[in-house]
Amino acid sequence: MLTIHEARAALERHFAEHPPLLTGELYISPEWHEDATDYLPTWGAREFLVEGRDAFSRWDNLVIFVDKETGEVREDTYTLHVRKIAQMTPVVASE
Repeated sequence: MLTIHEARAALERHFAEHPPLLTGELYISPEWHEDATDYLPTWGAREFLVEGRDAFSRWDNLVIFVDKETGEVREDTYTLHVRKIAQMTPVVASE
């Protein structure tokens, strides 16, 4: 079972190989969500998530999960997972 810190490292490797399309500086928040099988990272532009500048918000329909068992990072369509996401609980890791 991966810790949130190991999941963050997996996400960082994923972003290094597959840079996300966003305006601004990539920021991975320490505030994530989880369920029994996956972590749901909060990520986007630092300018939006930290500074609150609306012009840098994400307008995609992308959700990323990190599998707790394997560390696999999966990209999918957010709207297909609305129920799963709504049932996840918050988890916080240090930056």
